[in-house]
Amino acid sequence: MRAGIVLLFILLLTACGGKAQEKEIDADVEERMNHPKLVHKDDMFEFKLNIEKTSFAANEPLPYSASLTYVGEDDSFTVWGGHTIVGFIITDGLDFEMQGVNTTEMTTTKLLKGKTVDYPFFKSGGYDSDDPKADFWREFYSEKELILPPGNYLIEAICLFSLDEAVVNSHYNTSVYTMITVK
Repeated sequence: MRAGIVLLFILLLTACGGKAQEKEIDADVEERMNHPKLVHKDDMFEFKLNIEKTSFAANEPLPYSASLTYVGEDDSFTVWGGHTIVGFIITDGLDFEMQGVNTTEMTTTKLLKGKTVDYPFFKSGGYDSDDPKADFWREFYSEKELILPPGNYLIEAICLFSLDEAVVNSHYNTSVYTMITVK
């Protein structure tokens, strides 16, 4: 009987402590990975994520862009923000995260009705030199092309502008996104 209890205890310890705890993917990221949104259209804008495929080989560059078209009633529309009005985010929902950054100056961009403006992907972000992955990030940001390690990633293009000069409560909050796989 005692041997059975000891054996059961050893099995329980092995089952609980034998594997390292796996990180769980962020629920919001997972939801967006599972439900891509390549186009957003409303009464003012059409915003698209332009990507030809979603599966890539290791060390293969990932070319993509976003496009924005003003579709409102007027001949043109002026938006307010930094010099970059479209940014990009990439994350695996675990420990890879390239958050787009933007400058804080205020400038205007005039969008003409029906004219699509293409915004090629660009890397933006930063890292702490004390980060255990600092060497990875240094190499990542030094390469012009987007090359990711194997895994699943959410790639997202976001609007970084406001609809009027006051900026407060007029930020145009939308994004387009999909999941890509690097094998």
